Amino acid sequence: MYMCVVYILPMRYNIVSELFPIHLFTPERRTLKQKEAVVIKMSQFLYSLTLVFVFLASANTEITADTSPSYSKNHKIFVKTACNSTTYPDKCYKSLSSYSSTIKSDPIKLCTTALKLNVNSAKEAASVISKLLKKSQKSAAGRKNKMLPEKLILRDCLEEMRDTIVELKQAITEMKTLRDGDSVPEHMTNVRTWVSAALTDEGTCTDGFEEIKVNKETKKKVTKVVEELATTTSNTLALIKNLSY
Repeated sequence: MYMCVVYILPMRYNIVSELFPIHLFTPERRTLKQKEAVVIKMSQFLYSLTLVFVFLASANTEITADTSPSYSKNHKIFVKTACNSTTYPDKCYKSLSSYSSTIKSDPIKLCTTALKLNVNSAKEAASVISKLLKKSQKSAAGRKNKMLPEKLILRDCLEEMRDTIVELKQAITEMKTLRDGDSVPEHMTNVRTWVSAALTDEGTCTDGFEEIKVNKETKKKVTKVVEELATTTSNTLALIKNLSY
């Protein structure tokens, strides 16, 4: 935008000479009409120049406001305050603070962003469990029924993770309707129900490892990834419950 000044200023002498021919300023050539013409042209020139500088000044102000450190800091404070209401505030802020410039101070964007990150976490958990299931199936090949209980538990757990992904995506769909203004309380109830269901499914996944003896390393990996997912879902649910609408 500042390039406008570069092109305007070098041409100032040509513009002035064209608008105000020098012969009009000599006493012997000036007439009343010529004087009026000079005044009119001078006014037009100054008005145009003022508009250019007003435009440049306003554009610069807008850019400065959007990118100033204090503006960004306020957005992070909003995220920090919201995360303080969750069960795991440090984890909440760590995951959401980098999106503060997108979230700004919008609670709906905050919850929607949390849900999208939650879906990503659920997909990662599902990926880990899927790999463990394939490994278990490969190890069980040729050993009749020896690894059957572990395979069944991993399969059930993977199904729970897939259900979690679907439920979180349904919650995101419901969130998109909140700005429409129709049946907002109903949509909010649906969002909470979907996220609560996802949290329940995550708990069901790990319950199977407590009931049946399985490979310790497998149990450790599944428990770790599912518990991490559950903390994320718990935080998301807390943010949604505190959402004002």
